[in-house]
Amino acid sequence: MAPDRNLESRLQLVAPDLAAEAVWLPRLMASDRLRLAASLRRELSQVGELARTAIAGGKIQDAVNWLALGFFCDQIVGRQALATAGTFRSSKYRYRTNHLVKAIAGFEEAVKDLGLLKDVRAYLESVKMLVKLAPAVAGMDQALRKFLKRNAQTSLKSVVARMDALFMLPHEGDPIGPIEAITTYPREELAEAASYIIHCFHEEVCIRETHFNLMSEEKIIHGDFDKLLVKACQIRRYDEAEVLVEAFDYRCSSSGRTVVVSAPTPELEKSIRLGYIQDTQARDQTKLARAKAIEGGAPSVFAVADEFFNRFHDAVVKRIDTPLDRYAFYLPDIPQLHELFRSEAVTVEEDFYLREIGNSELVTWDELKRVQFGAGLTLLDLSRVHRLFIFVARLAMRQLAPLIEAEPVLAYRSLVPVFKEKNLKQLLAWCVAPEQVDDVLDFLCWTPGAPGIFDIQYKPIVRVGERCLLPLHITGMTNWYRNLARSGKHRPLDVLKIDVASRALAFDLTAAGCDHVEQGFETSLNGQRIEIDVVCRFGEDLFLFECKHPVLHCNVHELRTSYKHMHTAAHQLERLQQLLSVPSVEKDFYRRLGWDVGPAATIVTCIVSGNGMFSGLRVDGHPVRRLPELANMIRTGIVRTISASIENKDGRPTVENEERVEHRLWEGPTLTPAFLRSYLQNDRVSSMLFDAMFAYEQTYALGEWRMSFVSYALDGEAAAAAIENLTTRPEAT
Repeated sequence: MAPDRNLESRLQLVAPDLAAEAVWLPRLMASDRLRLAASLRRELSQVGELARTAIAGGKIQDAVNWLALGFFCDQIVGRQALATAGTFRSSKYRYRTNHLVKAIAGFEEAVKDLGLLKDVRAYLESVKMLVKLAPAVAGMDQALRKFLKRNAQTSLKSVVARMDALFMLPHEGDPIGPIEAITTYPREELAEAASYIIHCFHEEVCIRETHFNLMSEEKIIHGDFDKLLVKACQIRRYDEAEVLVEAFDYRCSSSGRTVVVSAPTPELEKSIRLGYIQDTQARDQTKLARAKAIEGGAPSVFAVADEFFNRFHDAVVKRIDTPLDRYAFYLPDIPQLHELFRSEAVTVEEDFYLREIGNSELVTWDELKRVQFGAGLTLLDLSRVHRLFIFVARLAMRQLAPLIEAEPVLAYRSLVPVFKEKNLKQLLAWCVAPEQVDDVLDFLCWTPGAPGIFDIQYKPIVRVGERCLLPLHITGMTNWYRNLARSGKHRPLDVLKIDVASRALAFDLTAAGCDHVEQGFETSLNGQRIEIDVVCRFGEDLFLFECKHPVLHCNVHELRTSYKHMHTAAHQLERLQQLLSVPSVEKDFYRRLGWDVGPAATIVTCIVSGNGMFSGLRVDGHPVRRLPELANMIRTGIVRTISASIENKDGRPTVENEERVEHRLWEGPTLTPAFLRSYLQNDRVSSMLFDAMFAYEQTYALGEWRMSFVSYALDGEAAAAAIENLTTRPEAT
């Protein structure tokens, strides 16, 4: 950090007498608040990190001083600094709270005369409730780590094997199931828990190649590792509660030994849940379309693997007894298999997955093919690698899934093969050019000690020395594009330098017949630099759109980033809206756009969420809309309900009982300014969906404490009935 951006150095220049004091608050109270705040404006956000470092080192008064400085100068900046640094999150200190409790108490005492904002006071009360739970979480974390150390020779492979079995077998999770049952937790949440366990194992034991050798089949079968995964889920949920309180202003209330975590408004939690629900619904539609394509004869890698397994079982699956009795899987080095994994003709699974990427990233097929990284790797190259792992995982599933109940020891021993790195590279060379193999392996592998947070769903292969621990089903089911997008600037919008969300929206508005549409407009108004993603004049109304397009997230940390984007967009819209409230500025705005129009009757704003999260929420008064929903309202005005089931017949998915009903919301044959204005201003569709959601609580055990999260689920029948009442002219198809 440059000296002029370092708060400690800057404070020495601005207020040397203050820095020399042991306790800063008395001198702060005698200072010129506005002058001091202005002098430290650029560096003040560092108070959270400086306080966190002081708390970790047991320097309580130093921590209190930094926090007092931040909140004396600017309470909003001080509060944001706490959130950014995680200053009051006990997980930052391995749940040890002695220093943290003293720092919070010292801070409250120091700032009691500052007149803390209501939201800051509520935040502190919630933090203190979570800190009360921390000793119980610390006990769970310590017990988990002790278990791993006691079973150091078998824990790593056991956790990976149990997790791989959960990816092999049907497992959805029941959010209102028993809190100690593994069946309660969805597969993705368990994978995050497994990642945490492996992280702890490396911290306590240090992963070595020898840890790939053995597992404890008996402890897996007995449920010991299920209990460990559940415990890790509960620890991670506590961590999530801290982030929700810190970054989203969730509140904690207590009733006896239960702490209830809830959103500041129901709409915030509903907008989050609805985002995930609508993403799941979109994926279900993809599954439905894929099943119909397979019914129609499209080539499926699962079908090819099944045929290969049936025809060549004895050559592919071999039972060996050295060094342990287990099954091993062999792919014969024959031209037919080489061609299968080298062919650029995509299978139906790849076709729909690549379509899904294109739809979510809002790019064309030609643009997708231009995205490269490493030694010229393309998305098609990675799809062939994925084809390989799906194929091998399918062979393993056919052999091992029936054995999980009948011969579990044999099944678990056979689940997670260990490859020599050179052999794995030879296998990958069936899919990509030799010079690309290292990039593919780096893409899929996690090496203990590597920077960043380990997530087994992103980097499923554990590599140590010259050996690789490879969970076949996790690797076969990994969302490899999310890994690619998350790991660096590899998304199409990064590689191609295209603002795809605003491009897509501008195209739809133009096609719908809007009078004037401009994308990515930048100018100066009234001496202020402004930019707007999409601006549209439709009839007498002016529409302002800010588009944000982060990747759909898997955890609360990624969700926090999206939420920041929403607030950034709201700030940008608010600033422009205020400028345009001055008639002369509005006139100048149109002149700079080159539009020959008069004053707008109404200025309508909208935050466009490219990943679908927070749709229906209002951020500082500005409505958020999911881009696919907004695009559909502009293009067709149709809402649809789909009811269908997919049955497995002779190993192939078959669509049964499909029903589709469509309803048009437009009052005429085309989009009108009145409809678009009403859709955005009156929250017509989102309110209908929110009203169809019902509350429930998810409860987790933390020692003698319980922690409950208030959340919402969508009542499908209520939503369908509401759509029926919402529409003006139903059309059945």
